[in-house]
Amino acid sequence: MQPVSIVTISNDNYAVHLATMLFSLFENKLSKTNYQVYIIDGDISKENKSKINSLLKNYNSSPIYLNVEQKLYEKCPVWGHVSREAFYRISIPDLLDKSIEKAIYLDSDLIIKGDLLELWRNEQLENHFLGAVEDPVDYAGITLPNGYKFFNSGVLLINLKKWREYYISDKVLEFINNNPSKIMWWDQDALNAILYDKWFPLDYKWNYQVYQMRHWNINPIIIHFNTDVKPWNRKTYLKKEYYYYRNRLNW
Repeated sequence: MQPVSIVTISNDNYAVHLATMLFSLFENKLSKTNYQVYIIDGDISKENKSKINSLLKNYNSSPIYLNVEQKLYEKCPVWGHVSREAFYRISIPDLLDKSIEKAIYLDSDLIIKGDLLELWRNEQLENHFLGAVEDPVDYAGITLPNGYKFFNSGVLLINLKKWREYYISDKVLEFINNNPSKIMWWDQDALNAILYDKWFPLDYKWNYQVYQMRHWNINPIIIHFNTDVKPWNRKTYLKKEYYYYRNRLNW
């Protein structure tokens, strides 16, 4: 069976949180599931790469580091807790080998509570560019046509083949460059602007957004600390889930 292609992103400041997410990912996978992790490298130090490599070696895995053309993202507006690296996910289909036709993207501020093979095998992806979980935000920088929902970009099931065929990366970057004043939620606004009618909704268990969903009756597989309130900087719901893995890291 082909490995499940997992793509994530980090700079050096978030390396320990990336490692915590990857630790939870591998700790909770089924024995039959094989993950190949790709890390888009936002200047992670050699020391921290060594720690991440050692972690994955415990699971007979080795990450592949990818480098994005940073000039593409010079005009991307950033502020608050989100860095420019967040936009790099737009280039995932161009960074992976063309033989890889789909991938799961994971933010680094996640905790993975179960195996992702069910998500990987979702057959709806064949007819869409993207599978994602709705983001119940009260407002966004962009306005979608009536009847369309806004998705969260922290967990994405991506149809790389269709994305490449329709040059989606180019279209998303063009939107960012032409509409900087409309960008409120960073890459997420731009992705929604282009793909609002080309994605299908995943079950909320695949991206349990702590800030918006903490009162919802959901048994999450993926927990997402999706605002500037993180387990490592403030008190937040499900903080203990993060530290269950963080405190066991050799970091």
